[in-house]
Amino acid sequence: MEYNEEYKELEVAEETTDNTAEETVQTTEEYTPQFADVNVAEETPVVAKPKKKFPIYIPIIIAACLVLVSLVSFFAISIFTPTIEGTWLYASEEGYDFYYTFDKKGTETDCTMNIGTSYFPGTYEVTDTEDGKSVSVNVSAGYVYGVYDFEITGNKLARNRVLTLTSEDGSVIELKQTKKTKDSDFIMPDENFKEVEALTGEWEFYYPEYDMSVKLTLNDDGTMIYDQFGMQELHCVYTATDSTINLSFFETELISQEEGYYFDGDQLIFLGLNWTKAGTSTADEAK
Repeated sequence: MEYNEEYKELEVAEETTDNTAEETVQTTEEYTPQFADVNVAEETPVVAKPKKKFPIYIPIIIAACLVLVSLVSFFAISIFTPTIEGTWLYASEEGYDFYYTFDKKGTETDCTMNIGTSYFPGTYEVTDTEDGKSVSVNVSAGYVYGVYDFEITGNKLARNRVLTLTSEDGSVIELKQTKKTKDSDFIMPDENFKEVEALTGEWEFYYPEYDMSVKLTLNDDGTMIYDQFGMQELHCVYTATDSTINLSFFETELISQEEGYYFDGDQLIFLGLNWTKAGTSTADEAK
């Protein structure tokens, strides 16, 4: 009996141990650790990447700065340095407005005087002197002609420049800066203008004794230019029928006149002259 009891105790002890182990296993299987789904990252050695080298922009920046400085200098010189280039107004004592435009294109220096739509092309030349600058003006009409010492006050930006011309005899002429005029400031084509195609184009009359021509240009927009030997241009507006031309231009006032015309073969008979299309004239004679 004693043996059985010890044996029985041993069985009970073994069962207890087994049950405890099963409970431990079950407990272990049921436990879900926190962050169980998080994978453990493998350790990777960190290698420093070389920094990307950007292109060197210094030469470009310097070039841009030089261009900017040049532009600023150019405009500063253009605005504040006295130059005769531009358009100037001389208001005569008689109340007439004469516009002088000095235009420099490369080595060419053109000076054109206009009163209304009557233009007188010419030239000018600026010379440095001991006391400043002088200008020689060669225009066939108007108040300004010859050699003058000149001085300019004001600046372009403020549009308050004054050109003071002093002639060799000491007389003084003052002109004020203004904008260049347009023909439309004085005259406008007829809004109902109708083209006569036979008239449209450039015509000329040749004077063999002078080896010079007068030219007449009739445009299809109702404007006309009468060029007298390159010394004067009348800018006109006109309307035409099959026998007459009504033209108008402006000097000190609006001037209008009606002139008859007709064709003789390929010649246009107008203003008492036999005109031929420009480029086809050979040696027409004045009548």
